[in-house]
Amino acid sequence: MQKGKIHFENLNGLRFIGAFMVFLFHAFTINREVWGDFFESPSFRVIRKLTSIGHYGVNLFFVLSGFLITYLLLKELKEKGKIHVGFFLIRRILRLWPLYFVIILFGFFVFPHLPFGIQTIHEFWRYSLFLSNFDEIINGSRDSLNFLTATWSVSIEEQFYIGWALVIGFFQWKTIRSFRIFFLAVIGCSFLFRWYYSENQSFLYYHTLSVISDMAIGGLLASWVFEKPSIRIIEELKKGQIIGIYLLGTVFLYTAHKLLPGRMISFERLISGVFFAFVLVEQLKSKHSFFKADRIPYFERAGKLTYGFYLFHSLLIFYLCKAFEAFNWNQRAGYFVLYFLLLLVSNSLLSLISYRYFEKPLLNLKRYFRA
Repeated sequence: MQKGKIHFENLNGLRFIGAFMVFLFHAFTINREVWGDFFESPSFRVIRKLTSIGHYGVNLFFVLSGFLITYLLLKELKEKGKIHVGFFLIRRILRLWPLYFVIILFGFFVFPHLPFGIQTIHEFWRYSLFLSNFDEIINGSRDSLNFLTATWSVSIEEQFYIGWALVIGFFQWKTIRSFRIFFLAVIGCSFLFRWYYSENQSFLYYHTLSVISDMAIGGLLASWVFEKPSIRIIEELKKGQIIGIYLLGTVFLYTAHKLLPGRMISFERLISGVFFAFVLVEQLKSKHSFFKADRIPYFERAGKLTYGFYLFHSLLIFYLCKAFEAFNWNQRAGYFVLYFLLLLVSNSLLSLISYRYFEKPLLNLKRYFRA
C-alpha cells in the first residue's frame, strides 16, 4: 500500500452530487407560502416531483463519510500499528467546527437583529454540543428558521466521529474482522431502533441511532475495499448492468414509501444505504462506468466546496424568497428561474469564498496532526 495522503477519484464529484441533491430539494419544496398559486402549477409540480428525492443526498453524505474515515483509520492502523485517536479528533474538529460555529453563532445572535430576522426557539446549548439533530426532533416542527436545521447532519457526523474514536481507543482493535463485526452490530441495532420507532417520522429521519447505519455501511464497505483493492465482481460489471442497478436504485428512492408501508419503512434506510455504497464502489472500481463523477465539468472542484454549499444554501433561500416576496416577484415562472439562478450563483460564490479564505487555511493545519 502506498504511504502518504490518500485520494479517491470521483469522491469529490459524489460529494457535490449529494450536496446538489439537497440544494435542489430545498430550493423547490420549502417555499409554498412564497410562491403561492405558481407552486401548484402543473410544470412546477413536475419539477418538485423530480427533486423530491433530494433529501437522500444526506444519506449519500453519511455513507461517504463512514467509508472515507474508516478507510483512513485502517490505513493508519496498518502503517503505524495503532490509531492516534487524539490526532483523529483534531483533524475532524478542523474540518467541521469552524464553519459550523459561524453558522450557529450567526443564527442565534446576529440573524434576529437583521431585516426579516427571526428569533429562533431552538436552544443554543444543544447546537453548541453538536446535538442539533435532537433539538430538531424537539423543536423543529415549531420553528421556521430553516437554515439552522441544516446543521442536524453535521451534528450526527460529529457524534459518529467522537463515538468511533472512543470505541477505537477503548478496544484497540488490530484486525479488520473486529471492525466488520462492530459495523454489522451497529447496522443491526440501528435497524431495530427504526423498527421500534417506525411511526415516529422525526426519530426515523433525525435520530442518531436511526441514521448511524448509513455510516456503518460506509465503514463496512471501506473494510472490504481496503482488504481487496481489486474487486472483480464490480470491475467486471457491464455498462448495461450498471445502468440497470442505478435505475432500480433511483426507482426505489422515488417509491420507497409506497413499496414499504407501515413498519416495513424501517428497511428504507438500509436499502438506500446499500444502493449508495454500490454507487461509491462502482465509481471507485468499475472499468465500465457510464459516467465518472469527477469527469463531469466542475464537479471535482465543486466537491471541495460542498460543506459551505450545504450550510449556506438554506439561509440564502430564506433571504431570496423574502426579497422576491417583497417585490411581488413570486407568481410567474420567469421570476422563479431568476430566483433559482441567483440562488445557485450566490451560494456557489459564498462557498468558494468561505473555502478559500476561511476553511482551507484551517484545513492546512491538519498536516501537523498526522500520526
